[in-house]
Amino acid sequence: MDRGIFVALSGAVLQERRLEALTDNLANVNTAGFKKQKPVFEDAMPNPWSARTFARSNGVSIDMSQGMTEKTDRKLDVAIKGDGFFVVNTKNGPRYTRDGNFAIGVDGTLLTREGYKVQGESGVIKLTSPDVTIDASGNVQEKGVTIDRLKLVSFNKPEGLTREAGLFVPSDPAVKETRVSDNTQLEQGYIEVSNVNAVKAMTTMIEAMRSYETHAKMIQTMDDMTRKAIEEVGRV
Repeated sequence: MDRGIFVALSGAVLQERRLEALTDNLANVNTAGFKKQKPVFEDAMPNPWSARTFARSNGVSIDMSQGMTEKTDRKLDVAIKGDGFFVVNTKNGPRYTRDGNFAIGVDGTLLTREGYKVQGESGVIKLTSPDVTIDASGNVQEKGVTIDRLKLVSFNKPEGLTREAGLFVPSDPAVKETRVSDNTQLEQGYIEVSNVNAVKAMTTMIEAMRSYETHAKMIQTMDDMTRKAIEEVGRV
C-alpha cells in the first residue's frame, strides 16, 4: 500500500481540528469577552530521508486581541479597554475573564452571569443596589462612597492561558499574574463583545471544508489505486 495515503489522512485530520475551532468560535460570536481560538499546525518528518512530510496538530492558541465595545447603558456592565482580566472566585480557585456583564446576588454579592463571585482589591465585592458608579480605575461607589476597587490582573505570558468553562486559567506554572498596564481603563455601561469576525470565520470554514473534501478524495483515489493494483497482480 502506498504510504502516501497517511500524508493525506494527516491533512484531513488537521482540517477536522480546524473546523472544530471555527465552529466553537462561531458558536460564541455573541458571547461577551470571548476570545477566538486558532489551531496551531506544524509539519513532521518521521524519516529525514523520506520525501513525505506529515501534518501534525500542536494544539490551539487564543487570540487575545481587543474586541469591540458595545454600549448597554447598564450600570453593572463594565468593559476593559486595554490589557487585563477580571478575577472571579470558583470552587477550583481564582479564574479570569474579560466578560464584565455583572449582576447582584440575593446577598448583594457582585457576580458574573455564570454565578461566580467577582473579586475586588479587598475581597469579594458586596453591594446594596445596582445603582453604582464604576470609574475608569475600577473604583466601585455607592451614593458617592467608595466600597472597593475591581481587581484587574494581567499575565507575563498571556499565551499560556487556556479556556475552562468560559473562563481563563494558566496552563503552565510559569504563567504569573502581573500588574495591568497604566493605560488600561474600565468603561461603565459597556461590554466587550467577542473578537470573532463572523463573516471571516464563515469564509474560513468553507475553505476548511473544501480542503477536507480534497484530502478525502485523495485518500479515496489512493485506496482505489491500491485495490486496482492488487486485483491486477492477482490476475497474473
